[in-house]
Amino acid sequence: MSVRRTVLSALGVINVALGMAGILLPVLPTTPFLLLAAYLFAKSDDRLHRWLLDHRHLGPYIHAFRGKTGLTVGQKTRIGTSITIAMGLSIYFAPIVAVKFLLGCGWAFWAVVLFRMKTADAPAATSFEG
Repeated sequence: MSVRRTVLSALGVINVALGMAGILLPVLPTTPFLLLAAYLFAKSDDRLHRWLLDHRHLGPYIHAFRGKTGLTVGQKTRIGTSITIAMGLSIYFAPIVAVKFLLGCGWAFWAVVLFRMKTADAPAATSFEG
């Protein structure tokens, strides 16, 4: 593997980690990091690229963006809840009124973005025979 491919793969892994952290931390976006990781893997490592696109939890973020299908109601609910909790706590603990106002504006912006995003149908449940 060339140095260029190694560096691109390493950057892709870092972006996947940041994207995974973004699932839990509402102030860190998930999809942009995963899209960048997919791009980096496409340029460096087909195996990692396929793994990311086929990943049970991470792949849907990329497919929803690429296919412009939107987010499911469950995804919107999880995102909206985590943003509301994080911003609510931040507003509560912020010592300066101007900071509280800016945080409230940030929350309102993301609430509108989330509300206006296309809502996708939930994926069909798969049954396992065994």
